[in-house]
Amino acid sequence: MEQEQVRIVGTTDDLADLAGRFPTGTPVQIDAEEIEPGHEPGSSAGWAVVARAELLPVGERGGLAAPGEPIATGEADADGNRPLLFTPVLVLQSRKLATPGRLGPTARAADPCLRRDDAYERIERDGDATLYLMEVLEAVENLRDETDGVAADRDRLLHPAARRHLASAVEALKAARAAVNEATRFGNVCELVRGADHDDAWAGKIEDGQPCDPANLHGLLVDLPGGPAGRPACPVHAELARRHVPEATVRPNPHA
Repeated sequence: MEQEQVRIVGTTDDLADLAGRFPTGTPVQIDAEEIEPGHEPGSSAGWAVVARAELLPVGERGGLAAPGEPIATGEADADGNRPLLFTPVLVLQSRKLATPGRLGPTARAADPCLRRDDAYERIERDGDATLYLMEVLEAVENLRDETDGVAADRDRLLHPAARRHLASAVEALKAARAAVNEATRFGNVCELVRGADHDDAWAGKIEDGQPCDPANLHGLLVDLPGGPAGRPACPVHAELARRHVPEATVRPNPHA
């Protein structure tokens, strides 16, 4: 089985055939459940076990390397370099399919907490917070809807005071939903705004509650008095800096 090739395991025959493609003693891991866009909730036919092969690092103590554990190395080559050691692993995973019996091209973590973790890592990697903010919005909406349903207490299971407090929480969650929805407008940030020292008198004037231009985050360079020269900026905040900061200069970014 080729590395990263994903296939559905529907029967014990499938599993036996798959295991036969690996060396004896190959480790097996269970990965977090994923869901494909378009999956219909509650559809038992839209669920499957999938498998793939991966190469994972071997730890110095033998076996798969645990998080933070040093990776084992092989024999040194002619230049004295020791290669890191990896071993094949059979990875099994639950996957909610958009089309029963067929693997879709993309999937994301089914656990919303894992999705938010993945989306936050994307901010650090790509500088784009849009996906994370959308995940937070979905989480707030789901909690609002759940709390609203419980607060109604149609079966009269709760203390009346609990119902009143939950009703208050629903109103707070509605306000939270509106705030997070507004935050989704600010998924991208240029370096001029990101690096602004909020103690500076001009910081608020440059930011001015305006979203960055996601199509041109680094198109201009802004020189601020007393600050670093040539800070990359989008046109929106470069113009605000030119307008509000005395002696600020704006010029094209030759590397954009």
